[in-house]
Amino acid sequence: MSVAVATGTLRTLHRMHRQLEDLTGRLAAGPRRLAVLAAALAAAESGLQQAHESLKRARLAADKKQLELKSAEVKIRDLEGKLNACKTNREYQTLGDQIAADKMATKVLEDEILDSLERIDALKPAVPAAEAAIAAAKRRLSEEELRVRDEAGQLETEVARIRGELAATEKELSDDVRERYDRAVKAKGADGMAEAEGPSCGGCHQQITSNMQSELLTGRVVICRSCGRLLYTPAGAGQA
Repeated sequence: MSVAVATGTLRTLHRMHRQLEDLTGRLAAGPRRLAVLAAALAAAESGLQQAHESLKRARLAADKKQLELKSAEVKIRDLEGKLNACKTNREYQTLGDQIAADKMATKVLEDEILDSLERIDALKPAVPAAEAAIAAAKRRLSEEELRVRDEAGQLETEVARIRGELAATEKELSDDVRERYDRAVKAKGADGMAEAEGPSCGGCHQQITSNMQSELLTGRVVICRSCGRLLYTPAGAGQA
């Protein structure tokens, strides 16, 4: 269950694994930030497209109404030209009623055209606003790309350094401890080790036996029976 080995080696390895975990996490965070900004840019571009399409639809609707109005006005003029050719009062009255109804319809069309033009005016500002949003999104993405690239170079250099130190330190482990260490790291990464916190495992916080505590104090590495982590004593703890 326990193996005589300098517990300081395990403490050092745990620190290195945590450093690597932090560095690789920061490396992975860069592309995630870029993905978020790229999505924001795509959303801004989609917003511009929608603004253009909304404006186009509004203009087409206004143009359609204006054509309908022109057609209605031509029809009214044609009917007015036929009034003098009416042979009976009934025919004159019928034609007059039709002209009146058509003129009322043109008033409705004029109101609808006015509404359409007002809608166009309301939609116009959305286009430059969307263009400004795209420019801002592009700028943020470009700036972050430079930041991530510079940061990645530094982080990768640091990762390589720590991996080298980690490999060298792992050679200090005896074969039987190395086997348990490799298994723990493969299963849980940096979380495969924990500092003993008094009578408890620093990982799962379950109590360890007094015998295990004694073994830890003599510089032995102990495996937590609850979570399987490799335990070591805190720096400065007394050892036999």
